[in-house]
Amino acid sequence: MKKTFAIFALFALLTLITVSALAQTKKAPLDNASATKIVQLLKDSGHVHGQLADNVWLVRFRGNTLDDIVVTTIVSREGLLILSAIVAEKKSFKATPELMSKLLRMNNDYDRLKIGIKENGDMFVRIDLSFRITDSQEFKMNVEQVSAAADEIAAAIKPFLVAAPAAKKPVK
Repeated sequence: MKKTFAIFALFALLTLITVSALAQTKKAPLDNASATKIVQLLKDSGHVHGQLADNVWLVRFRGNTLDDIVVTTIVSREGLLILSAIVAEKKSFKATPELMSKLLRMNNDYDRLKIGIKENGDMFVRIDLSFRITDSQEFKMNVEQVSAAADEIAAAIKPFLVAAPAAKKPVK
């Protein structure tokens, strides 16, 4: 009897753990209050924006070095407002020790901005804010900082970029 009860209790515990884990990994849609707030922040910024997914918006900028800087705005379930932009795709730079050293030094030059390499190898800049306390002024300043930093870093890493192969001329 004790053995049957122990097996049943173990099975119930494992089921409870599995259900809890699945519930935590299920993506919850953005609640209406958060969606309304982020849309208002985007409108107040004065920048043209578009929505990519339920919790993802894009703001486009033109830089001096980068023609098209896309600042991705994500509202996470954990209450973070994540602003990020790709500086360079993996195929466009060589991750040499000199480049990594330069990026580490540049990371220190920015107060709240992170410079990093994504899992897919792309170089990015990112700022994480507490969504709950972010107002329009703070949002606008940080979106613009992500864009400006992406452009500045792109200029600084030019010596480390891989030259694009020359286009082949058509044979006459």
